[in-house]
Parts: sequence; C-alpha cells; structure tokens
Amino acid sequence: MTEPLSWIPLGLLTETSTDFSIYSKDIGIYRAILNDKVVYIGKATELENGGFRKRLRDYTRSSTSARNYPAGELMHSNRDNLHIEIILFERTLENIPKIEALETQLIREMKPIWNRQEKG
Repeated sequence: MTEPLSWIPLGLLTETSTDFSIYSKDIGIYRAILNDKVVYIGKATELENGGFRKRLRDYTRSSTSARNYPAGELMHSNRDNLHIEIILFERTLENIPKIEALETQLIREMKPIWNRQEKG
C-alpha cells in the first residue's frame, strides 16, 4: 500500500454496544479485531440494502443466513469480543471494484486467520 488507510473504529460487534444504523447507507471495507489481532477482513458493497449496518448486523442476529460459512460462524460466536473498524467509500457503483480490490489486497497483506481462502 502506498498510503496509510483511515480506519474508523466503531466498537464491539455486539447488538447492544454499538449502533451501526448511522452506516446504513455506507459501503466499504471492514475488519474484525480479536485480542489486538486482525482476524477477518470483509466488504459491504450493497448500495440499496443497508450498507455496513446490514452486513455487520447479519453476524449478530438470530438468523443464520450470514453464517453459512466458517468465518461467519466465527464472527457470530465471537461477537461480544470483536472490535470493528471500517474504511468508508463514496456510495457509487464505480467504487465497488475498488472496494473488492482493496479487500483482496488487505487479505493478502494481513493474512487474517478467518479469511480461509486467499483472494486473487
């Protein structure tokens, strides 16, 4: 990476401790930190369906739809201890490929243990 990224700390992933509703129209990259170590990197790219709020709340709600893969289950089971940080992008269709490329780059560089598959 050529320039430092501006991560915005949001707090814990738990339902009661952090209000993600202000990010319901925002898209970008998120990372989950457990015991001071980045364990997962993901993206929120849905322009019309709740942005970060929906993506992160998928890990906390009772429905298992977001947890049909190992990382999703780990996010859910560790939600009380996961600190979430995000990078915001302008909400445009043109930014989705940029977000996907950055996610791939960060996974390659940081090698978070819950991102089982190497991207790209």
